[in-house]
Amino acid sequence: MADRITLGRYMWERIHQIGCTSIFGVPGDFNLQFLDSIFLTPGLSWVGNQNELNAAYAADGYARVKGVPGCLVTTHGVGELSALNGIAGSMSEHIPIIHVVGQTTRAMQSNHMMIHHSIGQKPDHQLYNKASVPLRFAAAELWDLETAPGEIDRVIRECVVKSGPVYIFLPLDLSAEMVDAKLLDTPIDLKPTTDEKKQAEAVDAISKALAEAKHPILLVDVLTRRFRAVEETRQLARRLGVPIFASNMGKGIVDETEEMYGGVWMGQVSSPGVLDEVKKADLVITLGYLPADTNSGGFSRKLDEATTIRIDPHEATVKGKNYSEIAMKTLLDSLLEALPEKPQHAISKPHLPAPRVPNDNDKTNLTQSYIWSNISTYLSAGDIILGETGTSNFGIYDILFPSHLQYEAQIYYGSIGWAAAATFGADVAHRELLTSSSHRKDKGRTVLFTGDGSLALTIQEIGSMVKHKSTCVVFVINNEGYTVERMIWGARQIYNDIVPTSYKHLLPLYNHPDPTNSYHRVTTKAEFDQVLKKPQIVNPENVQLVELVVEKLDTSWRLGAQLAVRGEEARKYLKEEGFHDAYGNWGLSEEAMGGTGVSWK
Repeated sequence: MADRITLGRYMWERIHQIGCTSIFGVPGDFNLQFLDSIFLTPGLSWVGNQNELNAAYAADGYARVKGVPGCLVTTHGVGELSALNGIAGSMSEHIPIIHVVGQTTRAMQSNHMMIHHSIGQKPDHQLYNKASVPLRFAAAELWDLETAPGEIDRVIRECVVKSGPVYIFLPLDLSAEMVDAKLLDTPIDLKPTTDEKKQAEAVDAISKALAEAKHPILLVDVLTRRFRAVEETRQLARRLGVPIFASNMGKGIVDETEEMYGGVWMGQVSSPGVLDEVKKADLVITLGYLPADTNSGGFSRKLDEATTIRIDPHEATVKGKNYSEIAMKTLLDSLLEALPEKPQHAISKPHLPAPRVPNDNDKTNLTQSYIWSNISTYLSAGDIILGETGTSNFGIYDILFPSHLQYEAQIYYGSIGWAAAATFGADVAHRELLTSSSHRKDKGRTVLFTGDGSLALTIQEIGSMVKHKSTCVVFVINNEGYTVERMIWGARQIYNDIVPTSYKHLLPLYNHPDPTNSYHRVTTKAEFDQVLKKPQIVNPENVQLVELVVEKLDTSWRLGAQLAVRGEEARKYLKEEGFHDAYGNWGLSEEAMGGTGVSWK
């Protein structure tokens, strides 16, 4: 490398140093010149997208799977604003994203020139910058060459430590100015700040509470993954030897083949038998808790502060006493050192009833109950599974995952269309990990479960998958529209219908190398069983598209239950509109409708 490099090259080198090796985005006239520096940075690749929103979703999916910040590039105004919804989702769900925005030159900005993409007679070229202020943790608003490298380093650190979006605003002329390449020799400090004294106090308090408890349980949630504490979480689960439950967003973080794994604890709509097990607890330890309505059964997962230990990304709370300025990952490390090597409690593994046979079992046409009861036979170790907001996610909660499977969904922010573009980014990351010497050698597949309504919003990224030789398997549920919305209101209103789509034409549209053998249409249960065994679905060599045709008012039972627990009026609406109720009364007992749980009886 030369002694002096452009600021644009410096930025890309720093982004590559933290493990990001693919850059998503859309070219524009205010980022083109520093895009060339990507190709001068060894190990870094450009991955284009069909639009900026899709680029933000793809970077989000990439970050989730690879465990490092995802990065996208857009241009001033029209590009950066198009990506904003995707950035908001990453902010909501703590996904580390670096959004690089190519800006107009400093002279253009100083002179308020009426450059295209601007607004007004004397435009403020920083106007769009202000739009993203509440949706980011930090921004490097680069202007001065002397401070620019340090500003880039600062926001990259913030991205990692706070696990969320940051922005780098880079004027086009500044990107070409030269900086000292030796600055790259000093690594960016990515370690979170921790108050060692408070951490030690928290460890003592947690250890004491565990020793005093008779029947503690563990609830694993999604922020353990977001803040890179998955391995520590798994070690703690094994060390404690107590019943383990997952939130729906936390599903798959702890190996579901573990003897003490008890299923998804989702308040009133938990997996059958879970609430009976939870009632036995005199202490609940939550890890990385995110208590959104969609992650807690509509806030029906009740925790008593007096009998709860919360270990969160930047603090811990033990029976109501708070310990701040603590990093979850380092706290768990210290706790593991402090705990006895063998479990302190002799607790039996959770006993859960076998699910009953759905009342539509005799139907020969494909049903949602059949999909989610049988798809587990297809999944294998190493798979990356993405679920779209809607019936897909609520169906996936019932699946018992094999070891070493990662599940991702945008359950809190819930922007429909996220999943298809995020799957593309996830697959890019997955393939990078498979070539890494430090990664497990389970080959795995990248698998998307989405609905027809959601796919319609970002369907262009199927083309990106084909272009980049992805091997994703895309299952799209064709039920003629927005099922979640139908279940909430307007079951038969035309605003919940979508444009009818002929999926068989989708792969040829994007010049798929073998479209005939890679598109599969399923209308019956027998066809579903057959398609799961096809070699190209089991071991895909290119993008596979599986269209699952179900009736318009068919749905996963848990989605219906989530709505049914709202009250008698909601249950009456679901029944009168004719939504499929596979287990009767949405799997809810009379007691459950009073707020206690789900029963198969």
